[in-house]
Amino acid sequence: MGQKIRPYGFRVGISKPWRSRWYANKKAFGTYLVEDSKIRKHITSVYRFASIPRVEIERKGDDKLTVYVFTAKPGMLIGKKTNRLSDLEKEISLLTDGKLVDIRVMEVQKPELDAQLAAERIAEQLERRGSFRRAIKREMDSIRGGGAHGAKCVVAGRLGGADLGRIEKQVWGSVPLSTLDADIDYGFAEAKTTYGILGIKVWIHRGLMKQTEEAKYGLTS
Repeated sequence: MGQKIRPYGFRVGISKPWRSRWYANKKAFGTYLVEDSKIRKHITSVYRFASIPRVEIERKGDDKLTVYVFTAKPGMLIGKKTNRLSDLEKEISLLTDGKLVDIRVMEVQKPELDAQLAAERIAEQLERRGSFRRAIKREMDSIRGGGAHGAKCVVAGRLGGADLGRIEKQVWGSVPLSTLDADIDYGFAEAKTTYGILGIKVWIHRGLMKQTEEAKYGLTS
């Protein structure tokens, strides 16, 4: 079962929060859903250089929304010389028919333990025609060094320009996908190469939810 369902969605409402937090009637629900999709696609594609693994959206009323941008490089969005937040607010306002937008930048504390960033780093190396085995091994070593309990990486497609597509998988440590108490992070990225598109999936086991909360807030039993 753990192989057939997205690990984050499997845990939403139990140990993971919703990434879109708002309520709407039947008439507005579809509009808000499409707007959320447009906002996420715009931010992750245009501001890809800032290493943005996820975007969370909150709505207060029909004309106000707050966008939380999680980034491993906050200086790329808020710098001494450049401040791109005002431009980003205008861009999102145009996508949402003139709604009031509040952008809040949230720094990712441990980028090496973020599965989405790990998948994107592997995709970037593959697009530069790097060895897929070396790219996977380098990322697994980085995850291990970050203090993870386990990780799994799957790369599929015409690896190395082979005539037939195949799957390369590496697993380290324990990755209990069916355990709801386990803090499993999942990421997916695509590498667009000259031979076609390669799909990269990464699972990272950060430990049990109780352990990660104690580590975050400095609690001891």
